[in-house]
Amino acid sequence: MNILLIDSFNESLIADLQKIATKVTYLPNSNRNEIEAIISNYEILILNSKINIDKNLIDKALRLRLVIRAGVGLDHFDLPYLEAKGIVAKNTAGANADSVGEQTIGMLLALHHKIVQANAQVKDFQWIREENRALEIKGKNVGIIGFGNTGSAVARKLAGFGCKIWAHDKYKTGFGNEKIIECSLETLYKEADILTLHIPLSAETQNWINADFFAKFEKTLTFLNLSRGGIVELEGLIGALETKKIRAAALDVLENERFNTLTERQRKLYEKLFSFPNVILAPHIGGWSWESLENIQQEILSIVKNNRV
Repeated sequence: MNILLIDSFNESLIADLQKIATKVTYLPNSNRNEIEAIISNYEILILNSKINIDKNLIDKALRLRLVIRAGVGLDHFDLPYLEAKGIVAKNTAGANADSVGEQTIGMLLALHHKIVQANAQVKDFQWIREENRALEIKGKNVGIIGFGNTGSAVARKLAGFGCKIWAHDKYKTGFGNEKIIECSLETLYKEADILTLHIPLSAETQNWINADFFAKFEKTLTFLNLSRGGIVELEGLIGALETKKIRAAALDVLENERFNTLTERQRKLYEKLFSFPNVILAPHIGGWSWESLENIQQEILSIVKNNRV
């Protein structure tokens, strides 16, 4: 089997793949045209998010039988067309769940304890205490939407904070226990003080979190999104921040993360969003730990070994 890797990976993964493959080609700096020109020579394609796996590329991949996403989201894969062509699509689900879980807790603590704001003030030689009084997580109702690998990892890490954990998953039931209350969206609308998203981007979830969604919550929210940027309609989020419906927000993802391709609309929305002192952001690094990197690489090896073509 011939394997093509088109994103950056550790040399150790390349070496391990070379032990089990006929040919391994590593092209982390390749562009779309270069990939299309050679894709017909490979049975296995391994990538992160460099390109869309769409009909145009799939039609050129005459020998392709397996595509592996080094991560979780498959929103840039044309899954129905891959299936129609008999090509298996795999991700490394769960490999970075603990990393995302830790970052969720870190961002939540940073928001409630105003760590980012206080740090900037002290470095500017301002010693301000009352303005930075914290809001504890203990005693709060934390809502989790999506209870897969990542959502459940967040719940495990929250369990020691003395908060009440409410979780909703449209496609999963029976996961409630003495620490997790399985609930409906309607219950979350009523109970949540804090809301964190851990769901995939799909046609169903695209722009699902909008002004109407936020309006359904009875309490002022702390809001976190460590899923996909396209799930949250920025106009709705900004409106909720302006009306104080959201007390603070943390985003590890945005609808367009390639800043050199921003539309005029996106740039204006980002400038507005970035101006809020009660919003903290990160460049999609929730699952970006050294441990998750190793986990992902081991999962890729396992997938290749179990799906030899």
